[in-house]
Amino acid sequence: MSDDKKLERIEIKIDNITGHLGSIDNTLTAQHVTLKEHMRRTALLEKEIAPIKKHVNMVQGAIALITLLATIIAIVGVLKK
Repeated sequence: MSDDKKLERIEIKIDNITGHLGSIDNTLTAQHVTLKEHMRRTALLEKEIAPIKKHVNMVQGAIALITLLATIIAIVGVLKK
């Protein structure tokens, strides 16, 4: 194979690689836009869930308090017998 043909093949391969890199850049740009939108929506949802988390913690605290009071009442009932 002559040197000219080898150089031509190398140039073709470099052109193909350059085309693929351009395609990758376009894909990454589109994915970045999608990621930014996902992050924005996630932040909004986290703000909406904050009151729910607070309510769940309050209910869990109330259940723990009721359980503690029931245990104390049961112990006092057993000790009175």
